[in-house]
Amino acid sequence: MKALVLTAGRGNRLRPLTSNRSKAMLKIAGKPVMEYIIESLRENNINDLVVVVGHGREELIDYFQQGSDYDVRIRYVVQHEQKGVEHAILTARNELEDEEEFLLLNGDVLVDEDMVQRTLYNHRVMDADVTMLVTLVSNPEQFGTVRIGRNGVVERLVEKGGPDRYVSNYAVAGVTVFSRDIFSMLESHKTMEKAIGEMIAADKTVAATVWEKEWAEFTWPWDILKANRIVMDRMLRGKGSFIAESAELHKNVVLEGPVFIDEGSVIRPGSTIRGPVYIGKEVYIGNNSLVRDYSSLCEGVHIGYAVEVRNSMVFDRVNVGRMTYLADSIVGADTCIEAGAQMWNWRPGNKPLFLNTDDSEVEVPISKLGAIIGDHVVIGVNTSIYPATKIGEHSLLAPGCIVDRDIPPKSEVSVQQKLNIRQLE
Repeated sequence: MKALVLTAGRGNRLRPLTSNRSKAMLKIAGKPVMEYIIESLRENNINDLVVVVGHGREELIDYFQQGSDYDVRIRYVVQHEQKGVEHAILTARNELEDEEEFLLLNGDVLVDEDMVQRTLYNHRVMDADVTMLVTLVSNPEQFGTVRIGRNGVVERLVEKGGPDRYVSNYAVAGVTVFSRDIFSMLESHKTMEKAIGEMIAADKTVAATVWEKEWAEFTWPWDILKANRIVMDRMLRGKGSFIAESAELHKNVVLEGPVFIDEGSVIRPGSTIRGPVYIGKEVYIGNNSLVRDYSSLCEGVHIGYAVEVRNSMVFDRVNVGRMTYLADSIVGADTCIEAGAQMWNWRPGNKPLFLNTDDSEVEVPISKLGAIIGDHVVIGVNTSIYPATKIGEHSLLAPGCIVDRDIPPKSEVSVQQKLNIRQLE
């Protein structure tokens, strides 16, 4: 069986993190989402992948090449216009039409090998034409949902479309086995909802496989933080710590809880690492710093003196200056945060937080969320950033700013100061 992986979407709600990258290239505990997908397929003996690419495809193709480093074969199909899942599937039709069936995976879902195994097993046992992995969610209006009848058979699929457009709390979870009939169905009916409805009406077996464990789809920034926690728990909880032989931990470094410290990293005296924590290759952590509670520091990150990092994801080659506070935040690659910067992550009285999108304001479903910072940003000395604030890529924030609103990409931000001088008697 071949796998079809969809990675072409723009991920507008995750901007600025996805301004120049595919959602499948977001790094979770040091690895792109796509790498977790490949590992899950390989563990189930699926080694032949067709990947639909579009937005951010250059980085993805350059990273994975033809798949030989991951013991798989990858062929790429370009979706030049992002017109939805149905169009993406039809874009790959020529690569899959000779197959009796194929496995579809969404590139914006954190995939576990057991998710793939269960879906394939149920598909065989139920001799189904289509088998969908589904999971219970508390906000079904944001997902495609299914109504499940007796014996795990899908009675209806409704695509996402708002508060009046769901039929249950079972959301489609991004792993599906299709027969090749889906191509002609989509060609005729245009939407997945109508195509599946037609198959059900024709007495085809559309089965559901229920996933009851934690699950993450990358729609909002807090979904990335959730996925990071899921991966770290899988990596570290109950398994102890990993410290690479070439890592250098100086005296008086305190390790609490499970940690992963990769090759060539340096942790200076007086620092505390309170796991679960992921520290990638060639990371430097300066004296008297505190890194804790599901923080992920990717390759080449530099943390200065007396910095605190809590439940934050810091992408490759970021520099964080001394005495900075970084909490519940996500920082894009090649960004520089200078000394004394503060990323605020809550409002007094625990008032709700709101995230601005292109056309609306969305209430954040968690009590704490810091800054969402794009790639190649410079944040000046002693700058403070309000909770749930987005800083666009390639922006420059001058020292001493108090940032209380989103900053567009490629912006220069400064404050006006009036200096009063009077003569003392």
